[in-house]
Amino acid sequence: MRKAILVFVASAFVSFTYAQDANFDVYKRIESDKVLNLSADQIAKIKKLNREVGAKFRAIGKSNLPGYEKGQRKRALAIEHKAAIRKILMENQVKTWESHYESIDYNDGMKKAISDRYDNRLEQLEKKFEREKEAIEDSDSPKDVKKEKIKVLKNRYKAEKERLKQKRNAAKHSKG
Repeated sequence: MRKAILVFVASAFVSFTYAQDANFDVYKRIESDKVLNLSADQIAKIKKLNREVGAKFRAIGKSNLPGYEKGQRKRALAIEHKAAIRKILMENQVKTWESHYESIDYNDGMKKAISDRYDNRLEQLEKKFEREKEAIEDSDSPKDVKKEKIKVLKNRYKAEKERLKQKRNAAKHSKG
């Protein structure tokens, strides 16, 4: 049983690690792409950029940050990397690159990061509500006072939750 769990955990870790590096891999071998007709100068710049970004990706992966934070930072780094590559390429090369690699919308990564941040804040809000509600229930206050405090707390929670959801949805559906 322990071996099965160990194998499962190891395979999940490998899958998770690969998934976080997937964005970077799309850009990793662009310098050897013959379709783009890159100049020697462009190839040198892209190789240098890839080495720098690769080191940053590995540093994030090896850091003691929680998985969520690692993912956020890697996603932001991938967006920066794409922007840096865009600056190196000429306009026609960017179009070819995006069509060839089926590139995601330039802002999709940022929208996802913002949306994830709101989801995280919603989770934290719910946990805070539960803690405060439990504290009220465990207090020595009379039952009617507890009931009123919980009602006020619940109304504040619902209002804040709705506000965060609206902001998250606005971030998800914003243009450009």
